[in-house]
Amino acid sequence: MKGIFFLLAICSSLLLIRCTPGKLAAGDSPKVLKDVSEASALLDIVRATDLPYSWYAATGTGTIDWDGQRLSAKVIVRIQNDSAIWVQISKLGFEVGRMLVRPDSSFFINRLEQSYAAHRTNDFFKKYNLPADFDMFSKVFTGGAYVPPVQTRIEIENDGALYLESPQVSARHWIDTDRRLIKSQVMDPNKHEWNADYSSYQQVNSGQLFPYHRGNSLLIDGKTNLFTLDYSTIEVNVPQELPFSIPSHYEKM
Repeated sequence: MKGIFFLLAICSSLLLIRCTPGKLAAGDSPKVLKDVSEASALLDIVRATDLPYSWYAATGTGTIDWDGQRLSAKVIVRIQNDSAIWVQISKLGFEVGRMLVRPDSSFFINRLEQSYAAHRTNDFFKKYNLPADFDMFSKVFTGGAYVPPVQTRIEIENDGALYLESPQVSARHWIDTDRRLIKSQVMDPNKHEWNADYSSYQQVNSGQLFPYHRGNSLLIDGKTNLFTLDYSTIEVNVPQELPFSIPSHYEKM
């Protein structure tokens, strides 16, 4: 990958690379739901955090502390459920990157360096050591707990987290007393982790509550990096355009 702004354009994917386990901050943290005794009942609550939508559109600001640099950019996200994830990154009013990820193909454009990248989506996940599939990747933007399709082990841990184990990944999810997802951790057998926290829940046009803030901590090559995403608007179930074309003079990376 070339250039820090191209890194911003695909920062959503970097959320899933070798994250250090996050901790719930002391003091102002919401209380974790701990009065559910049956793992199957807590699983039902966790599943309910995956709010249904056909279309998802959001705008906000992404901030990244990366290799000693602190950068922020405007982020526009549009998702067609189970079909496409479209992200535009702008800085000082100018587009610097664009991303289109479908279940079978992924494309990235770096406007500053007039270059692009193209991958099969599964190859993209493997190339960057992502413990992800398309469904999990979409949750980086929309929130909601990732539940593996097949669970080989389900239990409630001492701190109230629901632990889920599958042949592909393990996951932990923390729910607050209002039954909202506040923290998730997903780990694959190679110890790659995605840790995310969710807060600032607000009602959107459908009447559902979505988290307007998500924070992430990352450890890559021994260096700690931080990424936060703060939405200012979220709208669901309104069809969106997903414009994407690669100029003929752009160089393939």
